[in-house]
Amino acid sequence: MSNALVLAGGGVTGIAWELGVLQGLAENGLDLTSEAHVVVGTSAGSSVGAQILSGVPLAQLYDNQLAEAHNEISPRIDLELLATIFGDMANGGTTTEEQRARIGALALSADTVDETTRRAVIEARLPLHEWPITPLVLTAIDAHTGEFVTWDKYSDVSLVDAVTSSCAVPSVWPCVTINGRKYYDGGLRNSVNGYLASGYSQVTVLAPMTGGPSPLVDAELDTLRAEGATVRVVNCDSDAIAAMGPNSLDPKFRAIAAQHGLRQGLALQWK
Repeated sequence: MSNALVLAGGGVTGIAWELGVLQGLAENGLDLTSEAHVVVGTSAGSSVGAQILSGVPLAQLYDNQLAEAHNEISPRIDLELLATIFGDMANGGTTTEEQRARIGALALSADTVDETTRRAVIEARLPLHEWPITPLVLTAIDAHTGEFVTWDKYSDVSLVDAVTSSCAVPSVWPCVTINGRKYYDGGLRNSVNGYLASGYSQVTVLAPMTGGPSPLVDAELDTLRAEGATVRVVNCDSDAIAAMGPNSLDPKFRAIAAQHGLRQGLALQWK
């Protein structure tokens, strides 16, 4: 059996929740990290993917989310601009390449921290700065053209830059320069990008953000099922959503998000 682990977007709290779910499953005897033949990460999921394939014990990565001290920074958020950007995703949970290029133009002109400051945050998140042995596929979007791109160990990009670009929420964090071009968050195509797990017999999706139905996400997962894959999906439940608050980028909610992820992972009776 070939196993794919798909880690979706969800902000700082999404990182913590996903690590909690994985830890809960591991405590139940199911270590998805060691069983994965590929890990697909989008936005927050890119950070989680890089962390769990670093060789650092999952329990330690989980405990890091509970620690009061951290290297995260609170972003300056222009709510009006953010609403404009994500308004393109409101109907259907996805965007066209043309829409993503418009989003890129807004992202490039946004007032954010500088690239160096933001990169240092991501660098501190990752225990390992080299691409792992297990295949890891990360997502981003070309800010100028709107083209959806993927990074892996064969791409001409460092792991830190790949994760930073995938986590570059437009208008919140700066677009990331890679080989002379600017990139932002791959979650603006959709938060899961599950089609990248095509060809694997069992696909597990951790998707903390449940902002409404996404026909493209559902269609991609249905296609995987039609290809013969067993697809398992875990979303934040109502208790987790209520506890994590409205701002998924607020580091203060990391610990509670991780704890709810652990609770949900422990409750899953998977084999």
